[in-house]
Amino acid sequence: MQIEQVSDTLHKFTLALADQPDAFTVNLAACVGPDGILLVDAGWAQTAERLNEQVRALGDGYVKLILVTHPHLDHYGGCAFFGPEATLIAHQNARDELSGRYFALGPLPGQELPIITLEDELSLRFNGEDIRIIPAPGHTDSDMVVYLVDVGVACLGDLLFSDTFPGLYPARGGDVERYIESIGKLIARFPADVKLIAGHGRDYTLDELRAHYRMTVDSADRIRQALAEGKSAQDMVEEDLLKDWAEWSSPAITTEAWITSVCESLTGQTTRSIAEPLTTTIVEKGMAAALEQYQELKTNQPNAYDFGENQLNMLGYHLLWRGMHEAAIDVFELNIQAYPESANPYDSLGEAYAVMGNKALAIENYEKALAVDPNLPSAIGALRTLKA
Repeated sequence: MQIEQVSDTLHKFTLALADQPDAFTVNLAACVGPDGILLVDAGWAQTAERLNEQVRALGDGYVKLILVTHPHLDHYGGCAFFGPEATLIAHQNARDELSGRYFALGPLPGQELPIITLEDELSLRFNGEDIRIIPAPGHTDSDMVVYLVDVGVACLGDLLFSDTFPGLYPARGGDVERYIESIGKLIARFPADVKLIAGHGRDYTLDELRAHYRMTVDSADRIRQALAEGKSAQDMVEEDLLKDWAEWSSPAITTEAWITSVCESLTGQTTRSIAEPLTTTIVEKGMAAALEQYQELKTNQPNAYDFGENQLNMLGYHLLWRGMHEAAIDVFELNIQAYPESANPYDSLGEAYAVMGNKALAIENYEKALAVDPNLPSAIGALRTLKA
């Protein structure tokens, strides 16, 4: 965890799940003062306790407000830790997801919900700061920007992945045209010396956001033109359509991922997660029927759904979080069958067995994960704990 003091009242936090040089990180902010603590996002559930210790050490009081920029687990997963003392504020569209609702599965037990939801801009005073909460959809349909006017700092959440293409989630309301509109309005609104805190990566200046905006507009226009010429996303990738913007490709958001998400956004042909029909079947008919459905759909409709490793993995965790342990194990084992060369499904299965108290099978699967990826931080840490 890294902490940077931005002003007398504002601190920026950079969190990671693993203590590794190349670990994936998320940025959030804390406004600390006589009114208590206001968080802009709460990070992962796994980092919430340490985050609370660090923000409480900055000043007296407890977390009173959490402003959620969008409902992704690396930004709101820690909210439940702070309990009923913390009032959540989020976009109206985020409420269902912030309850933990996952397709046909109901809300997660114990998940805190936003008390205040908004569709239009909201202003508040906290710790003497003028704070504006600005709806700015694009990454999802629930994005909000938090602008601390007196400090001259804006937290953009995942509207900004620094030094790479934008992250669009069409399946969750992400839309390239709304994204461009939102970024354009923010550029027109902010002063020249504003400090922009990205959801991931380094801070930006306004000029750097303008360069990001130009790249987004120009590359999206190129993709739109290619679609009009009858080209598919795969055609665009193969012909290196965006070679003029190659420097914006990154491991987090590759050129192929950007082309695919823009095509889905412009055509409305979003690939649905395989978890969507499976959760309906689990609720209505049970796990055995869902496993049969998975095999049938993958055989007969392989292009109709996203069968990616992460889709089954997230489904397994949602079942695990709801206490449906056996069902979660079935899903993780199915993921291992589909992706036997990946470490993550073994790691997830190990976690499920650990939750159930089956130490032997937890260790066995964590060791299988490390056989695939000897440097997997989560498996290393879990084995250290289990063998202690």
